[in-house]
Amino acid sequence: MSSGNLPRTAHPDLFRWSADLDPDAYVRARYRVGSLHDAEATAIGMAMEQSAATTAIAGHVQPSMLVDWTIRVVSVDPLDPPARAGGVAPYHLATEVYAEGGGAERHWAIELAIPRRLLAGKPAQLWNVVLGELPRLGFLTRFQLAGLELPAEFGPGPAFGVAGIRERFGVPRGPLLCRSMRPAVGLDIATMAALNREVLEGGFHLVKDDELQVFADFEGFRAHVQAMVAARDAARQATGERKGYLANLICEPDELPSRWALLQALDVDAALVAPALQGYGTLAMLARERRMPLLAHNTGSELGSRHPDWGIAHPVLSHACEAFGADWMVTSGEYGARDGVGLADAWPFGRPQRAMPILQGGKSPEGLPRFRAGVGSDDYMLIVASWVDAHAEGVRGGARAFRTAVDARAPVA
Repeated sequence: MSSGNLPRTAHPDLFRWSADLDPDAYVRARYRVGSLHDAEATAIGMAMEQSAATTAIAGHVQPSMLVDWTIRVVSVDPLDPPARAGGVAPYHLATEVYAEGGGAERHWAIELAIPRRLLAGKPAQLWNVVLGELPRLGFLTRFQLAGLELPAEFGPGPAFGVAGIRERFGVPRGPLLCRSMRPAVGLDIATMAALNREVLEGGFHLVKDDELQVFADFEGFRAHVQAMVAARDAARQATGERKGYLANLICEPDELPSRWALLQALDVDAALVAPALQGYGTLAMLARERRMPLLAHNTGSELGSRHPDWGIAHPVLSHACEAFGADWMVTSGEYGARDGVGLADAWPFGRPQRAMPILQGGKSPEGLPRFRAGVGSDDYMLIVASWVDAHAEGVRGGARAFRTAVDARAPVA
């Protein structure tokens, strides 16, 4: 390794793992990167960028002050070049973390140990340090946060999880059936309520607002929620089953307290938030109150997770959502679309109190064996709209047919 390829630090040992360090004081993060620099220059540059690029200032900063605060390089291993051609265009800045020189793109698997004190147990700070400005580093041409090992106590975790969801909706076995409101725009409240009531009376366990539904003000939101709760209650009365309604809580920060309070006052069964848009801290804040199950919606998240050479691996996002309080988490778009895609590829199940995965996107009764095989159990929820909406016997008949198929496959208690 040429010394000209090292980041400009006189104290590289501050950024290397040592057997003297306490493993429990660190969180491990794994990255897959393409870089113009060699292994150590790339890894140390990343560690410096996210902890202490400056290690000494005469009369003020001594390296000894930083020993417990710097990110450490645990390992760097070469990767085979990806089959996909071309990463992002590189560039160079005159800062400490940019090595001189460089060359052809090379590929590395890098594991960093991040001091837990840098994370403070908070969602925003987690992403601020584990991701932060790493994607901005001009010598990185590919970047993926491929793994993240959070301590068991990091974040509140699901307040309800699989067991709590089953108890709340009175579904002791089999997958849950849920229809998302379609079309999400253009309908009056009465039509929405009628659709919800029909699908619930047909056999679905719950209905949910679509993430795209918009409420211009609090009064509009309240009128909508009141009507959906009334439709749910009517379906409960008609069927004798514990039907549920999941409300859309995607809103601006100043709107959240009043809308959250309204859902509780009206005895709404569950709510959806969008951590990629509203912040993972919002999810954690609501989860700590343990008021109702929370669905961490995926809107906006695939921008950072879908491309394998840039962003965050989907299992890492799922793990983070579970850690910060999601009771439901949406699986990746292709999951369940074909045989052989197991849930282990998309869902880490990081906690004993596990979140429930959601499968969506053109699901039909014919896929039930495949869904069960992939999940490894019936502990999942299906979002179904198109199949019941297009059913020859109407929405109510379609819901009844799907429910019949689910009940026929449910294991006997």
